[in-house]
Amino acid sequence: MASLRGKVAVITGASSGIGAAAAQALARKGARVVLAARRLDRLEAVCAQLGVATDRCLAVQADVTREDDVRQLFDVAEEQFGRIDILVNSAGRGLQKPLAETSYDEWLSVIHANLTSVYACTRAAAIRMAAAGVRGHIITVASISAFYSAPGYAAYCAAKHGVLGFQRAARWELRRQGIKVSTLFPARVNTEFFEHYTREPSPWQLLPAHYLGAYIAAVASGSLLVRLIARLELLAKRIYSMVAAPAAS
Repeated sequence: MASLRGKVAVITGASSGIGAAAAQALARKGARVVLAARRLDRLEAVCAQLGVATDRCLAVQADVTREDDVRQLFDVAEEQFGRIDILVNSAGRGLQKPLAETSYDEWLSVIHANLTSVYACTRAAAIRMAAAGVRGHIITVASISAFYSAPGYAAYCAAKHGVLGFQRAARWELRRQGIKVSTLFPARVNTEFFEHYTREPSPWQLLPAHYLGAYIAAVASGSLLVRLIARLELLAKRIYSMVAAPAAS
């Protein structure tokens, strides 16, 4: 895979799941990473697990649905590393609940966590990349739910549909400034998303988060060949997990 040495990546939702996996994959390829989430202790634990010099990993406690927190996050990233090359929007939350039982506060929480955070961080990163003349890359982890809806997921699907529309518009707008915009649409990934399900999916139905982390690093590399190879590997792993694992159980 192409080296990301010297690149600076801001990763939201980095305290666990896909965000933490992306941090590990990007750090292995030489990137300096800025990890953002609300749980500082978890961020610091992820930093410690990366096995990189302390000056290559920065943990910043931030609620990326709040404008002031987002501003501070990017201020700290620039102060520490001088620039921002990559943004990985990985923050989000799930909700499996019938529409009639979904409270107004729960609706807003899901919309803000999955959609508002993408708007706020993408906007902040784009402004700073453009001001610094950085031909950056903004990568957003959406969901296959951006393309379809299912009973019990009204708030979540609405948020992910919104992410798709926002990213399509941002992609056309930011390309004029040399900033790439990529959106990923994973299906079921083994993260905290499913912890509060009444009935959790079987392990073989869930793709390990580190597989998607490796794919994010491939996308960030900017190489179409590397990305294609990584996509084929991801597809092969998904097929294996769906076919071979159940057969062995």
